[in-house]
Parts: sequence; structure tokens; C-alpha cells
Amino acid sequence: MSIYFAETTVVELSELVCRWTERFYMEKKRVQIVVDSVAAAQLIDQLLWTFSQASFIPHTIFSPGGTPPAEPVLITPGEFQVAGFGALVCESPASLKFMSRFETAVHFILRDDPERLQQSRILWRNARGSGTNPVHVAYGRQA
Repeated sequence: MSIYFAETTVVELSELVCRWTERFYMEKKRVQIVVDSVAAAQLIDQLLWTFSQASFIPHTIFSPGGTPPAEPVLITPGEFQVAGFGALVCESPASLKFMSRFETAVHFILRDDPERLQQSRILWRNARGSGTNPVHVAYGRQA
């Protein structure tokens, strides 16, 4: 299990969520994007339609309680795992316990948000001590 700790800024976060999602989709992985609200899910939904002229990523917003649709990319408001999805992209912070349920996860280190930066440091330390494989992705070397 690997967790990529990708450095970025608040302004660049949404585009990088889309780029990491595209990367995993192109690798034939089923991707779950976790967000913290329905509004954030709708924003990512819109961005996945427009961020790249060269590719189309089939996706949908999904809430717990229903049968997962056939799309290979699901945007979920909140932490709940959908069976069959091996890659996780965290637009919002997620717990190490949740991320560890996936083969691969991406956590974004927001360099210009002091509170989120401190949360990322704690998560990194916990990941290193948990047996997961944390991988640092320096700013400017993204997906």
C-alpha cells in the first residue's frame, strides 16, 4: 500500500486532483475521489469534464446506500469505501485508516495552508510508522 504525499498550493489543488485521477484511470485503475461536501463533489465533477481537451474520464458523484454505477471514477462526499476501487485521490483530508484500505492513495500537502500543512506532517509520521509506503512528491513534480 502506497500513499503519495504530493505538494501543491490551494489554487492548484483541484487541477491536480484531476491530473492524478487521469493518471490512475489511464493505468486502468478504478478511482475514488473523496471530498468533504456535495458542493466540492460538484466542483470536481465539472472540472473532470473541462480540465483536459485530450481526454475524457467517465465519472459520477456517488453517495452511500446505492448500487455503485459502472463508471471507473467515483466522487464521494465523505469517507466510505466502494468495493472494487483500488486508487484513492483525497481532495480533502482523509484518515490513515481509510487510505490504508486502498492499494494506492494520494494525499495533497497544501504548502500555503499552515493548518493543512501541519496535518500533513502528522499524517506522514503516522504513515511511516504504520507499515504503509509513504512517497513524497515534491512541488512541481506532479502526476
